[in-house]
Amino acid sequence: MLNKNQSTYSLIFAEDEKPAQEKLSHQLSMLDNIEVLGFATTGKEAVSLINQLQPDIVLLDIQMPEIDGLDVVDLLDYQPLIIFTTAYDQYAIQAFEKSSIDYLLKPFPLGRLKSAIEKATAQLATQRDACAYQNKEQQVFNLQSGQQKKLVSKNGDRIFLLKPEHLKFIKSEQGNTLAWDGERFSHINDSLDQLEQSLAAQQFVRVHRGYLVNLDHVSEIQRWFNGKLMLIIDDDKKTEISTSRAGAEKLKSLIGF
Repeated sequence: MLNKNQSTYSLIFAEDEKPAQEKLSHQLSMLDNIEVLGFATTGKEAVSLINQLQPDIVLLDIQMPEIDGLDVVDLLDYQPLIIFTTAYDQYAIQAFEKSSIDYLLKPFPLGRLKSAIEKATAQLATQRDACAYQNKEQQVFNLQSGQQKKLVSKNGDRIFLLKPEHLKFIKSEQGNTLAWDGERFSHINDSLDQLEQSLAAQQFVRVHRGYLVNLDHVSEIQRWFNGKLMLIIDDDKKTEISTSRAGAEKLKSLIGF
């Protein structure tokens, strides 16, 4: 969620160790464009605080009591930019699989933190500009005469109108929204949160923080570990998409199994 003040970005950090909390709080106070909304000391508290306050950026310690940072991401209701922090380097691959924007290895100096924050704010500024452009485009290209809404995809100077029913799934990756039609990805300027609402009546379900899936293009559902489900898409690649636990419960309720 972007602030009305375009030069300031909100942030929540999750850290369970007192000395690290104090150091991080001090470091963040030295960054002019960051507003710290609060901090959490457990994974459960982090989920609640992030969902309630919806910051632009989250600094998330991986090793947290109750729920670890990697699982916290799956329990969020929306998608902030995530910067993982940890004292161990073995979590790097898992962190980037969660579409985190950066990974800070403790102890990190102010310069390294500033670099990660600048990467996040630059991406947020790009998203803000894209949303403003998209709003103008939609006034021209949204078909409102009782027809099914089409999605706008811009590629250079060319603008394409995509029919939602032709899309297999839509995902968020590194701050970009990408729609898959079985052959290629198209860039969509809307966020997944916006698309979740506008496509709810068209068989699209938010099965994961980073995925909207068209149920008409799911050929198989397999039970997965930790209460999750694995969805098999009806494209040539038989793309596999793992749900979150919350997404699995939503699907079970919708489909009735």
